[in-house]
Amino acid sequence: MLFTKVNWAPMKGVIDKLTPLSLASVALSGLALLPQSALALTEQQILEKLNNVPVFLIVNGEGQSLTASVNNEETEIQVPIVFINSAEAENFLTQAESDQAEFAGDANIAVLPLSELYTEASVQLDGPNSLVYIPSTESVDQASDIVNTEVQGVPLFAAVNAENDQYLLTNNETLPMFFSLQDLQAQLSPLIEQNPDLEGRIDIDVVSFEAILENMSTNDSELNQLLELIQFVPSSQTLQYIQSLPTAEEAAPEEAAPEEASPE
Repeated sequence: MLFTKVNWAPMKGVIDKLTPLSLASVALSGLALLPQSALALTEQQILEKLNNVPVFLIVNGEGQSLTASVNNEETEIQVPIVFINSAEAENFLTQAESDQAEFAGDANIAVLPLSELYTEASVQLDGPNSLVYIPSTESVDQASDIVNTEVQGVPLFAAVNAENDQYLLTNNETLPMFFSLQDLQAQLSPLIEQNPDLEGRIDIDVVSFEAILENMSTNDSELNQLLELIQFVPSSQTLQYIQSLPTAEEAAPEEAAPEEASPE
């Protein structure tokens, strides 16, 4: 088993960074202009982006994660199963308990930033791209409907200018990519209500999260001009799940107060 020191309490400071983006100031002019000074992403830049992506593992009482067997050329390796969506992890564990799976007895759901798994996988595996990511079934179905073909992997949803197929950026020149289609639509709806002429001029693009991660580790300066702008937006459902978890202080057992000695 890998990642034997997983802490399943919410990481302090992570929730504060996981705030949904607002597209209220998006305009349709000049969105294709990318910073000409952008260079290939550094390891630190990648980790900063992934630090805002909470992921979920199924772990046993010793903190060891559930793994899957993956063929790597001529060898078979065990890699952690990484759930992108908290509900998908809960459903998986509930089904395992119903099926009386051997691992389900003392299993829990662990949540941690993807940046930590990315770093561990770089050391313990053949690289972070070896991880097995499990998307939500709903997001895969929605993405497949958009692109009219079966989607493989974890889909990300982004807004594009339908007139020139260029991504819409926020006013601070970030490219939000959403794990939830509903969250993207919720951000776009007020913008379209305020500017009805935009309806029909904004489309939804679907990209693969795994492909983005793989491209981030390449040294393609032209591609990295785009990748540098990306900001991953976790689903609101996942954020609500994390906020509902007890803090480390709340989860810690209370110490019994010392009993007063009875008078003689």
